[in-house]
Amino acid sequence: MSRFALVAEESTKKAAAKRAEANALADKEGGLSKEEAARFDALLAEAETFDAEATENRTRAERLQKNGEALAGYSRPRPRQAADPQGEPIVAREGWREDPKCGFKTPKEYLLKVIEAPKARRLDERLQFLAAAGSDEQGEYSDPHGNFLVPTGFSPTLMTTPTEADPVAGRTTALPMTSPMVEWPARVDKDHRTSVSGGLTVTRKAETVAAIASRQKYEKIRMAVDDLFGVAIATERILSDSPISFAALLEAGFAEEFAAKLLEERLYGSGIGEYLGVLNSPCLVAITRAGAGALAGADILKARRRCWRYGDAIWLANHDTYEDLAKAHISGTNGDVFLFSPARGEDVPDMLLGRPVFFTEFAETKGTKGDLILGNWSQYLEAVYQTEQRAESIHVRFLEHERVFKFWIRNAGAPWWSASLTPKKGADTLSPFVVIAT
Repeated sequence: MSRFALVAEESTKKAAAKRAEANALADKEGGLSKEEAARFDALLAEAETFDAEATENRTRAERLQKNGEALAGYSRPRPRQAADPQGEPIVAREGWREDPKCGFKTPKEYLLKVIEAPKARRLDERLQFLAAAGSDEQGEYSDPHGNFLVPTGFSPTLMTTPTEADPVAGRTTALPMTSPMVEWPARVDKDHRTSVSGGLTVTRKAETVAAIASRQKYEKIRMAVDDLFGVAIATERILSDSPISFAALLEAGFAEEFAAKLLEERLYGSGIGEYLGVLNSPCLVAITRAGAGALAGADILKARRRCWRYGDAIWLANHDTYEDLAKAHISGTNGDVFLFSPARGEDVPDMLLGRPVFFTEFAETKGTKGDLILGNWSQYLEAVYQTEQRAESIHVRFLEHERVFKFWIRNAGAPWWSASLTPKKGADTLSPFVVIAT
């Protein structure tokens, strides 16, 4: 039994164990607690993952067995090839159909046989399948007229251009969801002129004077999940013939696509059927741009002035703003002070006014609203009701001999601030999200 078959058998056993544990929870009297329900979902998800691993490894085991049988056929004697009526030699093509490498395990083995061919008394039968055709002479010619044609192989390495890393991932506030719609209470405290605690006040009083009562004000934050879906269709032939697991390629590709879509929605989402993006949030503060198009030091200073808890914030900028930010400075009597500090090694990123700046293709192009975004992402809520799921079906397009793959996640996200903050003193409001307007 091959290693792939062993792994498939072990994955099947693990899946069965997970389902047995889930069934034990389901049979419990009195219903499931929240923790037990979450454990039940996790067990089934793990079982499905093991099933997928078992299916992929069984496919690899079957392909390995088929290729082994094809290679074994090379050891059997083959009939001599006849010439056609015009006297031209006929090139044997059977080897190409059975194995693109024509029986050679590695390129090194093939090249050694080619080098040994002039000195060998008997030509390696695998090279006979590659003998040049269409000429009655042999010689040291250019590639089109060489003695042997190089067999075609296939590299298992897939070349890709992956999306940029998400600088926001891990910085938002994650919230649990036990149902598709959840409400959280929030204190209404965005006006600090009279109270910094949502309405409570304290006063000094004399011994016999009654204290003044106060009360807090609250609001509800409601989040309802929406489905984010990805669907792909593949033929059964490519699923069985591809040397790379095609299902794994789809899963990896959709994982990148989901991450890119969520970052885009965190920035620009409408809040209707998708995340609410910070650029459409009611708490957003937009700074009037000092110049026409280009970013200047004055824009950065204004954004810093309006940011709530700047020490936890990061900057997002489009790549085409790099030169502007690198030149941004404060003019002083003893020389200019530059606001940008280039990255120094792997652990020290680019810094702008003392905070990390990440250049990303998801920020708007230079000169438009969103080319430079300052955000304290701890004030952005992300709630997941159902983590990323995967399913496949052979029934949807059974007659076409195709398989349908679908991937989905059920989640919600939005800044929880309903308005910018009016400080105790000062003329400008503050916000965790600030952008430079057009």
